[in-house]
Amino acid sequence: MHITAARTPLEAAQKTALSLSRENMHADRIRQDVLLLSGRDDHFIPIRLHARQVEALVRARSVTDRVFTRDEHAQNHCQVGNIGLALDTILEWLDGVT
Repeated sequence: MHITAARTPLEAAQKTALSLSRENMHADRIRQDVLLLSGRDDHFIPIRLHARQVEALVRARSVTDRVFTRDEHAQNHCQVGNIGLALDTILEWLDGVT
């Protein structure tokens, strides 16, 4: 709410997450290592955007991406159902880039 000068949590969400687009994301400005995690059946972010995001990170130092599946019980948004797998993936990635 502070960053967006919103008066309510809903207003903050509408100003940020609900208005994200190629024009205001500026993926081409990202220059650090990136880990992109997606759930195959995410109810909030369509899986078709995963590949588009990878392609948009044209100046990133490195891009590692991972799509979690139903077989792993991690196919949902933020890998709810198997957060441990997501955290293990993040830790492994951090060990590799530091």
